[in-house]
Amino acid sequence: MKLLTSYIEYKMNRHSEIVNWENHMIGDSLLYSYRDTVYDLQSYPSSLHYHDYYELVMIEEGDIKYICNGAVYQPKYGDIILVPPGSFHKSVIDCESTRYKRHVFYFYPTAFDWIGHSELTAFLNDKKEAGVLTFDDIEVGTDLLGLLERLKKAFAPSHSLIDEALGLSYIINIFYLLNQNISLPRNEVLALPKKLLEIQEYIDRNFAEITSVSQLAEHFFYSREYISRLFKRYFDTTISDYIMKRRIERSQALILQGIPMIDIAYRVGFASLSTFIRSFRAVTDMTPSEYKKIRSGNKGA
Repeated sequence: MKLLTSYIEYKMNRHSEIVNWENHMIGDSLLYSYRDTVYDLQSYPSSLHYHDYYELVMIEEGDIKYICNGAVYQPKYGDIILVPPGSFHKSVIDCESTRYKRHVFYFYPTAFDWIGHSELTAFLNDKKEAGVLTFDDIEVGTDLLGLLERLKKAFAPSHSLIDEALGLSYIINIFYLLNQNISLPRNEVLALPKKLLEIQEYIDRNFAEITSVSQLAEHFFYSREYISRLFKRYFDTTISDYIMKRRIERSQALILQGIPMIDIAYRVGFASLSTFIRSFRAVTDMTPSEYKKIRSGNKGA
C-alpha cells in the first residue's frame, strides 16, 4: 500500500534542520514516523492539502496551529490531532522559529486487518470530523505518552528487527488506548473570516461546475483579485489549485466505486480525460489507474 504522497516528499525537501525523521511501514496500510524538526517562517512547509487516509499527530513540542475544515486548533503537549480522509488541512508555525516534535500515524481503517484485529481502528466510527482528541481518563493519557516514548526508542535510527517487533507491540497498545473513552471536542482558538469560509463552502459544493476564478468572484460580487488574495493569505494556495484538489479528492472515491475513468473525469469537472489524468498525477504522484490498482486490495478502507 502506498501511503506516501508527493506532498510528503515536498515537505522533506524543505526542512531547515531534521533532527530525527524516519518513516516506518507497519503492514501494508499504516505508516509511523517520529519527527523532530527545527523550522522558521521561511522553511516551514505550510500548504493546504488532503489525504485519502487518516492522519494522527501526537504532539510533544512546537508552536503550531492546525487549520482544518474552517476551524483552527492550537495543540499543546500530549494533544492528538485527528484528520480524517478528504479533510483539507494545513499547519502553520505560530512564531519566528520552533522545534516541532511529534509522532505521526498515517493509516487506513484496515491497518490491522493483517493481524486479524480490525477492531483497533473502531474508535474512528464516531469521529467523522477533524479536531483535538482528548482522553476522559487522565491516567490513560499518561499511559499513552509513556508508550509513545518507548515507541520512539524502539524505532531509533540504530534499531534492529527485534526492536521493530517491540515497536509493533507498542503501536497495538497505542491503538488499544485510543479506543478507551476518547472524545473529540472542537477546541477552536480562532475563527477564519466568514467571507473566506463562505467561498470555501461554495467551492466544496460546486467544484465540478466552477469554470474559473472570475466566475466564482462574480457569484460573490467580489473582485477576482480580492478573493484570490483572501484565499492565498489564509490557505497559502490558489483557488484554482484548491478546486483541482477537490476534484481529485472526489475522483478517488469514484474510482473505488468502479466508475469508468472517462465518466469520472467529466463528473468532477474536467474537460477531458487527458487533463484529468495529468491533474491526478500532479496531486497524487500516480495515475488514476495506478491508484485503482494500489487500492484494489483495500476496498474496505
